[in-house]
Amino acid sequence: MTAQAALSVSRILTVDEVLGRIDNLPTLSQVSFRVGEMISDPRVGPREIADAMRSDPSLSAKVLRLVNSSYYGIPGGVSDVVRAISFIGFNTLHQLVLSVAVMGSMKSASGSVFDLKGLWLHALAVGVCAETLARRTGHKDPGACFTAGLLHDIGKIALANAEGDRYHGAFEAARSGGFSMSQAEREAGLPTHDIVGSRLARRWKFPPLLLVPIEMHHGIDSERIRNELAAPLVNISDIVSIADAVCRMYNIGNGGSAAPDPRQIPLSRLGLSHIHLEQIHSDLMRRLELSKVFLELVG
Repeated sequence: MTAQAALSVSRILTVDEVLGRIDNLPTLSQVSFRVGEMISDPRVGPREIADAMRSDPSLSAKVLRLVNSSYYGIPGGVSDVVRAISFIGFNTLHQLVLSVAVMGSMKSASGSVFDLKGLWLHALAVGVCAETLARRTGHKDPGACFTAGLLHDIGKIALANAEGDRYHGAFEAARSGGFSMSQAEREAGLPTHDIVGSRLARRWKFPPLLLVPIEMHHGIDSERIRNELAAPLVNISDIVSIADAVCRMYNIGNGGSAAPDPRQIPLSRLGLSHIHLEQIHSDLMRRLELSKVFLELVG
C-alpha cells in the first residue's frame, strides 16, 4: 500500500502556514539567545553568563539538574553555573541551555492525539548514539553531536503540535506501510520535517553545527550537498544521520520511519564497519539509561 492510499489528504500546507500555527507555542527563553551571544564573545566570562541565567531561574535549575545527572557524572555535583562551566565548558553549557529551552517549549499540545513520548525517546537515543559515534571516531566536540542528535527531529515535533490529527495519520501510515516519514509527510499534505526543523533552527539562531544536521540528516547522502558543505558540517551530519539509522534499526523509541537494512548504514564514512554495530549498541544502551533525565523535561 502506498502512503497516498493510507492517508486521507486535504490541501497541502505550506511551511509558513505550519510555522504560523506553532507560533502559539511558548517561545524559547530570551536567556537562551543571550547565553549564545555571550558565549560567542571571548570577553565574557563564566560569572557574566551565570548572572544572565539568573534572570530565568527555571532554565537555570533545569540546566543544573542535567549537569548534576549521572549522564555527566561530575563528582560531588555542582550548585551554580560558574562551577558547572568549569566542568563541562562553555559550548556544552550552551548546548544544554538550547536543549532545555527547546524541549520545554515543544511539549504535546493540549488535546493532541499524537503522543510525543516515543518520538522524544527516539530523539534522545539518536543524541546518545551520535555522542557515542563521535567519541569512537575522535570528534572534537561530542557534546555538539549529542545536542544535534537530540534536536534533529524538532521538525516532526513541531508538525505534531501544529497538525496533530494529520501528523498522527502520516506517522501511522509510515510505520505500517514501511516507507519514510518524509514521504508520508508529503503525501499527507505537509511540509517535510527537515524543512520545518531547519526553519525553526534558523529562527532560533542555532549555530551551524546544530542547524546543518537538523536540515541535512536525510540529505547528506547527496554528493552535491556534501561538496557544498564544509568538512566539519559534513562530518556531524553524517554522525547524526548514521545515529538515526542505528536507532531505527534497533527500534529504540519511535521516529516513524521504517527500520533500515543494516547493510545500507554507511558506517564507512566514519571509518567504522558493521562489525562495530554490536559494541555501538551496547555503549548506546548503557549511556541511554543514564540520560533518561532529559525526558523529564518534556513530561
